Amino acid sequence: MYCSIRREFAVTVDVSTKELLVARDGLDVHKEKFAALNAQVGVEVLPLAHQYNLRVSPNSDSAVAVEALLGSALPTSPSWVSSPAGQTIIWLGPDEWLIIDTPHHTDFEASLRDATKGHGAVVDQSGQRISLLITGDAPGLLAKGTALNLHSTAFPRGAALQGFLARAVVIYLSRSENSSRIELVVRTSFARYVADWLLDAALDPLAYPTPYGERTCH
Repeated sequence: MYCSIRREFAVTVDVSTKELLVARDGLDVHKEKFAALNAQVGVEVLPLAHQYNLRVSPNSDSAVAVEALLGSALPTSPSWVSSPAGQTIIWLGPDEWLIIDTPHHTDFEASLRDATKGHGAVVDQSGQRISLLITGDAPGLLAKGTALNLHSTAFPRGAALQGFLARAVVIYLSRSENSSRIELVVRTSFARYVADWLLDAALDPLAYPTPYGERTCH
């Protein structure tokens, strides 16, 4: 009997240029299987984006300066907002936010640090998380692995929650009014586990009949 440790792919970041040099999420096989899912539910691996963890005291001069830079108020409850420039700003706690800069604005990190005026913290966490977009019957699929109510009545567009999906901690973002688009922000080290879980849940013949036919368990 022997045990092996599965090696995870990593994302390498050149801290001098802030360019993602290697963007391997290790989910190539999963992407092909996601693309073959039936029409009831879909899963898409979103492109890697620059991400920054922001810590600053709410309503402070630094927070006001950050909001002026973003062109949007920082959320004050479990939710997310989109800035005019296209960044996603996610509330993580009373004085903590995750900013996903998908457009990758040049010098954004430096501008964010300047805005805090030395009374806050900005940490580049690019490559630390991967986003997966669940479409279709997203609440039904995710209900197999979480006790959170992700239906539109309790989880409207703009809501953000942190919780478990199976055994992984993820951030849930509601991207539509009817909960048909839910984004999962997952730590890279759990990406394969979550992707495997999503495939298994989506291919459950009792809930989502698929063209794969009978599955073989190994």
